[in-house]
Amino acid sequence: MKLIFTSLLFLFLSNSLYAHTFTGKIGFLDGISHPVLGFDHFLAMVSVGIISSQFGKRLIWTIPSVFVLVMIIGGIFGISFEFYTKESFQNMDNNEVIQIFYFARYINSAVEYGIIFSVIFLGGCIAIEQKLPVKIIMAFVAFFGFCHGVAHGLEMPWAVNPLLFGLGFSTGTAILHIFGVIIGYFSIKSSISSLILRFLGMMISFYGIYLIF
Repeated sequence: MKLIFTSLLFLFLSNSLYAHTFTGKIGFLDGISHPVLGFDHFLAMVSVGIISSQFGKRLIWTIPSVFVLVMIIGGIFGISFEFYTKESFQNMDNNEVIQIFYFARYINSAVEYGIIFSVIFLGGCIAIEQKLPVKIIMAFVAFFGFCHGVAHGLEMPWAVNPLLFGLGFSTGTAILHIFGVIIGYFSIKSSISSLILRFLGMMISFYGIYLIF
């Protein structure tokens, strides 16, 4: 029984929460490609950049910075949980293994739906041109950053070089934020481009809803 639940637990932790592709030996370049090739992460992170550009001024960089910083905290949480389970298995009895297994399932589901909700919410903010208070946006961005960080923190310990993978992922995230800022900046230059961007925001939100089903 312990072997069964242990195997299932490692399956939950080692499999990507979402469809990502690695290039083989996991390192810096794989970290960069991770948010890019994961379409849900790609949309969420670009959306953060677009929304920050719509606020303008110092918030252009403040909002993405909050996302990245909280994402790092989430990544540390994910890494800590993974290392704890790996190091503690041999000293656990059957009941403890089962408890950890269900807890891991809960974390998996919570993080997955947190990321899906980030796509829905951020896309919706773009569609309505973020007509929400800054504090609310910042709170949600921080929450979403934590969810994304936990997801990737759970994967980092399996990497050949977790430090390089984490650095690469943070770099990839920053690149996507900058890409979103550029898109948002040029979209406000004309009413037509702004309308197109709002339509894309609606499509992003619909894609998030699609992920639920």
